[in-house]
Amino acid sequence: MRRLLKPICRKFPSLLLLVLILSSFSCGEKMELDRNTPVMDRELPDETSHNVRITELDGNRVDYILEAEKIERFYDRRILNGWKVLITSYDKAGNIQSTIKADTTIVDDARNVIFASGNVYVTSPNGSIQTRKITWDRNMDEIVAPEAVTLKRQGSVLKGKNLRTNSTISFAELAEVQAEGIFQDEEIIDW
Repeated sequence: MRRLLKPICRKFPSLLLLVLILSSFSCGEKMELDRNTPVMDRELPDETSHNVRITELDGNRVDYILEAEKIERFYDRRILNGWKVLITSYDKAGNIQSTIKADTTIVDDARNVIFASGNVYVTSPNGSIQTRKITWDRNMDEIVAPEAVTLKRQGSVLKGKNLRTNSTISFAELAEVQAEGIFQDEEIIDW
């Protein structure tokens, strides 16, 4: 019987050492791969670029060109934030329809809306708008400026609030209007 136990006793220290080593690693802290990683912050953009020129196409036609000093793009929400932005929109014939210059913009491609704020200037062949904030719903081609607005058309100046117009400034609806300009008695002002 002793002979049978002799080989087991010789291997016992090695076996005991192996069990101790395995138990020390298995009872310790979790390995790096087992740890949970925090959820990525949704406020971080997927892309940040500087001195950018983006051309938006509608089929083969240029819809608008956006130029910015800096942009941040969020792919999952389909939003582009821009700083020091110039947007040039084109009509179906390829002519410049209007330009928007603003300190900051948010282009929401999911809803087809452009928000511009800061020093906002909208110009078209029909006139120009100066304000602090606009919302351009491109689905309906409607521009809304909820704050104070200066509208210049045909040499006349209108100041007011709550402007509603389109991207070509072919019409204008304002609240609390003040006007400046020179006109003759027989002249009819058509806004």
